[in-house]
Amino acid sequence: MIISGVTAYYIAFSKIYKCTGYKFQQLEELLGQHHLHPKTTKDYQIVIGENRIVIDGTGSALSYKRYVGSELKTEVMVVSDEEQVVVGAFPNPPVLTPKAVAKNVYLKFRSPVIVDQRSQVIVYAKMPIEIGIYRQSKDEEILVDAFSLRRQQYALYGSPDSGVVCRYIETEVSTNKDDIKPAKYEEALVRIRIKNDIDNIVKVSRVIIPMDGVVLDHAHDDSWLPGSVEMTLDSAFGKDIVNVRLTSTKVKRPDKTSVVKREDTLVFLMDAGY
Repeated sequence: MIISGVTAYYIAFSKIYKCTGYKFQQLEELLGQHHLHPKTTKDYQIVIGENRIVIDGTGSALSYKRYVGSELKTEVMVVSDEEQVVVGAFPNPPVLTPKAVAKNVYLKFRSPVIVDQRSQVIVYAKMPIEIGIYRQSKDEEILVDAFSLRRQQYALYGSPDSGVVCRYIETEVSTNKDDIKPAKYEEALVRIRIKNDIDNIVKVSRVIIPMDGVVLDHAHDDSWLPGSVEMTLDSAFGKDIVNVRLTSTKVKRPDKTSVVKREDTLVFLMDAGY
């Protein structure tokens, strides 16, 4: 069962202008840290798709506003006595918009993967992302705003009475990561290792990935899930058991917002089939 979320927007164009006096310098990358000065920043704009972020200095504060077209969507005042304020724009797991209703991502493979008995394969796919805007200070940060450039879809994994609502996407899958082309600001690359410890050949058509607190990586505005999704198929007492584990993945500390790296982070038991 697939549930459509609220309408979002697709990328029309993406650019950023940095204000230096009265001149505007076009920069290549949108994602990353933006170092702003409350006393001198004027009309600093970040444009991602139809989302236009405007940041203005007001002496000891920064005025943050995000517009879609002419409609004001978010307005925040960042007050600081620091000479320089860091605002970060980063890819986020797709669990915040339109509101936090899911902690897992459901990847539906357009081409199912056949895996021989007692063997393993590595495939690549893509997952949806959101854009998060953060106020950063030293090793701490707070989320200022979050938005998505694509229409959200959700699916129920499991039965109606005990299933789990997940963010959903249908994705191409390939053994060659160069064949997978995630859309900038909309999708991230995912590496999945499928290990079949069952004595039968299996057909894998979906994977559920836990996403609570996960941090995505980015470079040149391309995004990816760091580490690997480890999907292990085994059997016990005549029943298939499927564990999905994230390895070498960055997560946010539960007591603070800074990032730590764990060898093993999150686990999801796919007890409703694969």
